[in-house]
Amino acid sequence: MGDTFKKGKASAEFSRDLDDFYAGFLDQVAPTARRVIDESLERIERDARKEWPRRKRGSKGSARQFVRGYRVTAQGTIEGYLKNTAPYAWAIKFGADSENSSGRDIIQPMGKRVAQVLLVSPLRKESRKVVQALADDLIDQAGRT
Repeated sequence: MGDTFKKGKASAEFSRDLDDFYAGFLDQVAPTARRVIDESLERIERDARKEWPRRKRGSKGSARQFVRGYRVTAQGTIEGYLKNTAPYAWAIKFGADSENSSGRDIIQPMGKRVAQVLLVSPLRKESRKVVQALADDLIDQAGRT
C-alpha cells in the first residue's frame, strides 16, 4: 500500500518503500530535524491513541488505524505525516459519553472533531520545533563548507 495522488483523471501511487528513501535523505541533510520529526510524531500518535474515543459496542477500530511516515508534497517539499486512515476519522466528534482506551471519560470539548484536537493541533505546535531543528541543521551544514 502507498500514497495515491490524484489530479483530475490522472493518478499516481507511490510505494511505502519511499519512506526509507526520504528518511535516508533527511539523515544526510537534516539529521536533527528528522529525529525531532520522528519523536514528535511518535509522541502525538501515542497520546492520540490513548485519548481516541472508543464505542462500547460496535467499534470499527479507528483507534488502531494510525499511519505515519514521510511524503513529498505537490510543492516538492518532504514532510513527516501522521494520519488516521479510517475513512470516517475526520467526522468523529467528542460526545458526552466518550471513553478513552482505559475506559475513562474523555475530558475534551464536547462536539469538537477528534482529529482536529488530537492530531492537527498538536502537529501544528510541534512544527515549530521541527523548523528550529532544521534551521540548526542548515547552519551546521553551512559551517562545514
